[in-house]
Amino acid sequence: MGKELALTYCYCPACGHARESFEPLRPFRCTRCAHATFFGPVSAVGAIVTNSQGQVLLLRRANDPGKGMLGMPGGFVDHGETAEIALKREVLEEIGLTVKSLKYLTSEPNAYVYRGVTLPVLDLFYVVEVEDKPIELVDGEATSWLWTHLGDEILEQLVFVSNRRALTFYRDLH
Repeated sequence: MGKELALTYCYCPACGHARESFEPLRPFRCTRCAHATFFGPVSAVGAIVTNSQGQVLLLRRANDPGKGMLGMPGGFVDHGETAEIALKREVLEEIGLTVKSLKYLTSEPNAYVYRGVTLPVLDLFYVVEVEDKPIELVDGEATSWLWTHLGDEILEQLVFVSNRRALTFYRDLH
């Protein structure tokens, strides 16, 4: 992971000078201005929303990557946000519910492939409690939702390996 992103750096983002060598691949170092880019991951969050029957809420993705596959409420952390604020925003944007409480569970590396570019991501997962009202798919990122127990057949339908690992970790704790 990250090799594809490093290869997309053909020009220095600071001065525009053409990259002269891809050895070493990382970090990118400009031979003209000495700018360095280390290709660290961006941050994303995922919400493990549960109900009183011990089921987890999963969403059917409306868009690529993984259109039609399962995911959980969540998304990228925006500039200036904490992970916790991003999680609350994403839950509200995607399912129309306010987060009442959250507890950090685990993190997992991820590769987000979009239009041929692989973005390294560090996913941060939280177990959340949401307000007790009906789910409303708000922003068009999901076509439907389901409450489910986390059997292996469900976990295999998740688009991101990081989600699968986090939910397996959660399942094994409960």
